[in-house]
Amino acid sequence: MDKIKDIKPLIEMSDYSLYIFIITLLLGLIIGYILLKKTYKFAKKRCKIDCMRYYFEQYKKIDWSNPKKAAYEATKYGMYLARDKRRKELFMQLRERLDKYKYKQEYKKVDSETLNYYNLYKQVCDESF
Repeated sequence: MDKIKDIKPLIEMSDYSLYIFIITLLLGLIIGYILLKKTYKFAKKRCKIDCMRYYFEQYKKIDWSNPKKAAYEATKYGMYLARDKRRKELFMQLRERLDKYKYKQEYKKVDSETLNYYNLYKQVCDESF
């Protein structure tokens, strides 16, 4: 039998589709990671601003008819609002005056000096928004 001379042997061809797929997948993951990171930073910054506004609104709504409860609330929300040096100093002065209303069974009416410090701190925090 004669060999057929029309049919040529198979030629080996290079296939780069796997490498292209892996590179595309890695680039997609890197771009996705960068986008998620930027979105997270943006959301975190926005939440921080919204949280500060919420704390300030709660701080403004403190009812001073119950001095013990008001002292605890003023300390709680005031601590969240003390972000820079000036507000921290004012908050520390206010907290010293609020401590005499916190840990007592019997409490007196809030004196005007403490309310003045409260209003001053409220005004300073309001300027930052």
